[in-house]
Amino acid sequence: MLPEVRSAHFERSRPSPDRMTIYVSRYGDLDPNSVWSGTRQVSVARAWLWAFRRRWDVVQLPEPLWLRALPLTLSVGLAVRVSDLVFRRKTWIGTYAMENSDPSSLLRGIPGGSSGVIFGVIRFLSGLIYDRMALASGAAHDCYAAVRLLPKRGEVAHFQDLPEECRDEVSEKNQRVTFLGVLEQRKGVLDLLSAWAESGLGRAGWELAVAGAGPLAGDVARAAEDDSSILPLGMIDRLEMHKLMARTSIVVLPSRREGRWREQIGLSIVEGLAHGCHIVATPDTGLSEWLRLHGHDVLPDEFTVADLTAALRSAARNQLDPAAVRASLPPLDCRVRAENWMRQAVSE
Repeated sequence: MLPEVRSAHFERSRPSPDRMTIYVSRYGDLDPNSVWSGTRQVSVARAWLWAFRRRWDVVQLPEPLWLRALPLTLSVGLAVRVSDLVFRRKTWIGTYAMENSDPSSLLRGIPGGSSGVIFGVIRFLSGLIYDRMALASGAAHDCYAAVRLLPKRGEVAHFQDLPEECRDEVSEKNQRVTFLGVLEQRKGVLDLLSAWAESGLGRAGWELAVAGAGPLAGDVARAAEDDSSILPLGMIDRLEMHKLMARTSIVVLPSRREGRWREQIGLSIVEGLAHGCHIVATPDTGLSEWLRLHGHDVLPDEFTVADLTAALRSAARNQLDPAAVRASLPPLDCRVRAENWMRQAVSE
């Protein structure tokens, strides 16, 4: 069950005849061609009915720290548990957890006197609902341990949110740096435009491709008018994304924390790795340690435009071999391995 669905949910998983996927709303980048048969868009009320009336072996719900989706997540989970009581059966409920913020950020905006009560209720209900928790990174484990949301009676497994390589990869890369994401302040778009101007890479024959839409689209367009090495692409579909990444040498994602939000993994990082790209990453991503160990560039905490400029230059000078990047990835996408682990509960 997904509150919001995007193409990556299907591309990084596997369909099966006995699997049903339901969702309430969709992201703008959802390609209808990526959606499996057995997928339904439902209302919240319909999600409750599906949870209560159907006989499921395993239900995968959103993580409990996806706070915006929490009312839906908990109510659907409780509907499954009530159904188990009424029909005297056992349904296994799992989740794939990515949240990596520190507790003080998660509590931001919650009145001090009520925060303990709210998280106490979340802990209690999560304890009733979840049997298995697959953690997407070490940072996610630290976050869930800090807020005491690791299942006490359930099982926990650790993964790295890494993709398998894209099978349609081309052999040649262009001198291209790509940003793919929402064009907004917290994604570091303005920092990137400043760093690109200072890096001199455009004068050296490189291009900066910026794909996405958002409130800073006008800033990107104006920068492109002044610098022909900047290529504003606007919103692109999934086929265009794969074509873009196939010819991209470096993927950059210089996100900064904002309010409760912190870059959990970064979809463009995952997509770049799948296509053999060198990554220049935010220090907040849950893959930061893995990226450092495998030769990618990870920005320092509280990085400056000068730090980002230096990282872009370093990546251009010391670009990783695309074949080596792809070889560093697991043979099976982490999401698939996590789902397989959740389904194993039925047979154990």
